[in-house]
Amino acid sequence: MLLLGLVLGGNAAAAEGTFDGTTWIGGDVNISEAVRGPLVAVGGDVRVTAPVSGRMHIAGGDVKIASSAPVTGDVNVAAGDLTVDGSINGNLHAAGGSVKINSIITGDASIAAGKLELGPAARIQGKLTFRGNDLRQDPAAQVVGGIERHEGSRHWHQHMTGERFLHGWLWTAGLMVLAAFIAAALPGASDRMARELRERPGVTLLLGLVSVVTIPVAAVLLMITIIGVPIGVLAILVYAVLLLVGYVWLAVIVGGMLLDRVKPQTTALAGWRVGMAMLAMLAIALLVRLPYVGDLTHFVAVVIGVGMIVAVMFRARPSAGALAA
Repeated sequence: MLLLGLVLGGNAAAAEGTFDGTTWIGGDVNISEAVRGPLVAVGGDVRVTAPVSGRMHIAGGDVKIASSAPVTGDVNVAAGDLTVDGSINGNLHAAGGSVKINSIITGDASIAAGKLELGPAARIQGKLTFRGNDLRQDPAAQVVGGIERHEGSRHWHQHMTGERFLHGWLWTAGLMVLAAFIAAALPGASDRMARELRERPGVTLLLGLVSVVTIPVAAVLLMITIIGVPIGVLAILVYAVLLLVGYVWLAVIVGGMLLDRVKPQTTALAGWRVGMAMLAMLAIALLVRLPYVGDLTHFVAVVIGVGMIVAVMFRARPSAGALAA
């Protein structure tokens, strides 16, 4: 799982946001050397100009896969604008405002975009599934497995309208501000949560899953009785806040972990913590917009975030009892 890889990933390599040579995060990301193994890249502008032997996951504002960058494996991309000139020996899943394909794809292609353009060198050997309203196909372009269109389908129409797009990014901006506040104001609590996740990842996930599933059920059961209605309503409100805060706090933890690996000497500086928390929140927001895996990514992020909060709360209870004694 991509999100778990970002949270619990390996040791850092050199600067400019590269981890183990296969994970890149930065404002402008240029992958100009061959990559062996899965590639993860998140940035404002992402350029892939060298071969990639493995699956590829990219999120960015402007993403380009050059003709000099053949990919051996499936490719998942979320981008404002995506250009694919390099061949893909696998399947392509992409979501974006504008997508242009001008290369060979040996598998299926699933595209959700405002506009999809198939250039003269485009050859999709599998099936093309397109969710959007504007498909432009060059006469020389080939789709061997046929084209399935979902023009104006309810789900993608809602997410591709300008109003929904604007509201979505305004919401993301608000989450980034909240992440910045938590990173600056609560470094101690963030450190404790990061420790729980590092030392007891399985327990953290289990606590998060149990909390996410059982709290609303308990609240509904309380509301069945008249006397329990106020408590049940309060529980639902607290539950909603817990989901939101857990989701955002995970971005703070991810940002802190990345900072520990890239620039450990700056971990104690509030400005760096805030910047990395906001960048991580943006990265997660881009990941949850990926087709097929976006909903799962969002759920996992919420579960991990809630699990960290609950784990720290449970661990703090014995200390409080000892103090009272």
